[in-house]
This record gives sequence, structure tokens and C-alpha cells, in this order.
Amino acid sequence: MMAMATLVPTASASPDAIACLLAAYPDFLKDAPNGNSIRSHQNELFEFDAALPAGTHQWQLSHADLKTQFSQPYPREPLTQAPALNSDPGRLRSAIFFERMYGQSLTQVQKHLTTIDWAPCQCKIQFTHRNGAAKALERVGRELARRPELLAYVNQPLGALNWRNIQGTNRRSMHAYGAAIDFRMPQSLHHYWQWRGCKPGGPCAYPAAVFSDVRLQEVVKKFEEHGFIWGGKWYHFDTVHFEFRPELTGAACRQ
Repeated sequence: MMAMATLVPTASASPDAIACLLAAYPDFLKDAPNGNSIRSHQNELFEFDAALPAGTHQWQLSHADLKTQFSQPYPREPLTQAPALNSDPGRLRSAIFFERMYGQSLTQVQKHLTTIDWAPCQCKIQFTHRNGAAKALERVGRELARRPELLAYVNQPLGALNWRNIQGTNRRSMHAYGAAIDFRMPQSLHHYWQWRGCKPGGPCAYPAAVFSDVRLQEVVKKFEEHGFIWGGKWYHFDTVHFEFRPELTGAACRQ
């Protein structure tokens, strides 16, 4: 069994982090009643810093609190080199927070879905409307559709809503909440770390073609401008994947 460090005293959350969460998820969050928690409109409290024991990266993936969620800042600059070992900003997230916000069952999640027009392929996509996510995605699509040279990256959606766990884990995927979308990328850019034979906790060589593709970086930037993160900025890369995470990239949370 992995040895854990001793517990440390609970510290107050950063006021900026609390304000960022409230701004990012207004449909779900009501206020911050004290320095270390936020409260939903259903009056459920979520502790920011749960004073978790120290653990490996793999352990944190399954036990993150809201403080851990902010522990790896998401880089907003274009990707120019492979992410550092275990740098996975956005993969560390509080499971209970997102379950309560989007739904603990497929039926609950479906209540928050809406259908949008995805302009790059003139097709329809179902996405959660909570916190303005669907509207944000639709805006991304309209802006990308005005750039014909970028269409090959986003005109073949591979799906948004998919009630499932992340491959090889018992953690819900953001696709389970209808808050993420994948695309079929050009062949040299279409990568997922497990498809390349990488194992949890082991080394994983990043595909260099991904960060040398200028047009892909333009697509990524457009998504980030509207509150999405891209899985290509993870050490455990998922280059086809975008998810709505405005607490990491949203305009209200930018320093």
C-alpha cells in the first residue's frame, strides 16, 4: 500500500479561486459562505481545501478536491514543447463537484442537454447548456467556420455525450456529462496516450507533430477563448479532446 503523508491543517481558499469558480459556474453555484467552501443553489456545500494527504499523481486523479483542481495551472500560451511529466491541468478534478453540477445519472444529465448547430460540418451536436456551455461551443463553431483552412480539424465530430468512465478507471469522463467533445484530427495529429501503449505512472513520448502544427494551435486558442481546455496540453495527451472548463480558461478567471 502506498504510504501517505500526514494530514495538514485546512487552509482558506484563495479568494481569486473562489471568485473564479462562482463566475465560471453561475447556473450551479450561489455563493461562498466562508473562506473554504462554496455553496450551490441547492444549498450543498463543497469544501475547497479538504486537507487531503499527499499522494502520487495517480492517487490525486481519483481523490482531487477543488484545491487540487487548481494545483496545475492550465497554460494559455500555444504549445511549443511536450508537457512536463504528469503535467495534466484539468485532469485533476473533484468528481463530486461535477457529478452534482451535471448529474449523477444519464437521466439527470439529459435534463441539461440542448442541441446546437455545429457550423464547421453543418451538423447537430448535443451538449450541456449548464453555465452557458452549449452557447460557448456554438460560438466556437461559428468562428472556426469562417476559417476554411481550419475546417479539417473540427468538421468530423466523434461525439460529445457518452455516459461512460475514463478508459481503465472508475472515474466519470466529462463526456458523461455532455461537457466534452472529440474530433477526428488529421492522421498525424490524432493521438491518445493509451493508444500509443503508454501505461499509468510510466513514461510517455509526446507526438512532436502536434505542437509543431500551427493551424491546430489556432483551433485550440479559439476553444480556449470560450472556456474550453484541450487534452493536447496534458502529459497524458488526448489531442482529439476539448472540454468545457471555464474555471481554467474562462474570461472571468484570467489574471
